[in-house]
Amino acid sequence: MIDPWYATWFNTEFYHDLYKHRDQYEARGFIEELCTNLNVIPGQTALDIACGKGRHAKVLSEQGLKTIGIDLSEESIQYARRFEHKDLSFEQGNMLEPLSVDYCDWVFNLFTSFGYFENDDMHQSAIRHMSNSLRPGGKLVLDYMNSAKIALNLIAENSVKTELAHYSITRKLEQDTVVKRIRITKDCEIFHFEERVKAFSASELTDFMHNAGLEVTGIKGDYNLSEYEPQSSDRMIIIAKKPMDI
Repeated sequence: MIDPWYATWFNTEFYHDLYKHRDQYEARGFIEELCTNLNVIPGQTALDIACGKGRHAKVLSEQGLKTIGIDLSEESIQYARRFEHKDLSFEQGNMLEPLSVDYCDWVFNLFTSFGYFENDDMHQSAIRHMSNSLRPGGKLVLDYMNSAKIALNLIAENSVKTELAHYSITRKLEQDTVVKRIRITKDCEIFHFEERVKAFSASELTDFMHNAGLEVTGIKGDYNLSEYEPQSSDRMIIIAKKPMDI
């Protein structure tokens, strides 16, 4: 069986090289802003699902949240564990399977770490597992690309050169999926990878939340939690609450 694209691409040195501009400083800025605007309370518990190498989870813990980071990539989790302390831990896990925590005040899925799967039953299952990780009254924050704006402003191609490699990137909207194909040249070798992310609308993401027993309390367009505008907002941030009677 061939591994899905995200299970291979995210584990490569090229992925981390291409996106190395997404650094700890950037993470701190928007996580601090997001937590302030969400009225996060120190001492609450949080799950960062699809945490990667832990840069967001680390900052969540610095806001006073007792944080667990979970990611599919064993390599990323091994790296993230260097940041562990009494209020921050990491473990390997798959959002397509039941998660190990079920008591969180907050579940964060940040920076479009969703929309990767082959069908919507799988996406629904992932949201259900996130919902099951919340205590009654807890909230899920799904930070997603604004698909409507992306579709209108898609950059068809560009290239990036780093000390490691040269990247030639093309982008297309294929049916309901944004497909990014990446051709990498390093030391006369050529590698090919791709990213495939579903261009979900706000209503589609809302349906996933409702089907998982969550109540959508807001759809925001940026980390200041401004109201979402489909044609102009930079992000599409779904905030959903688990009812007290569940």
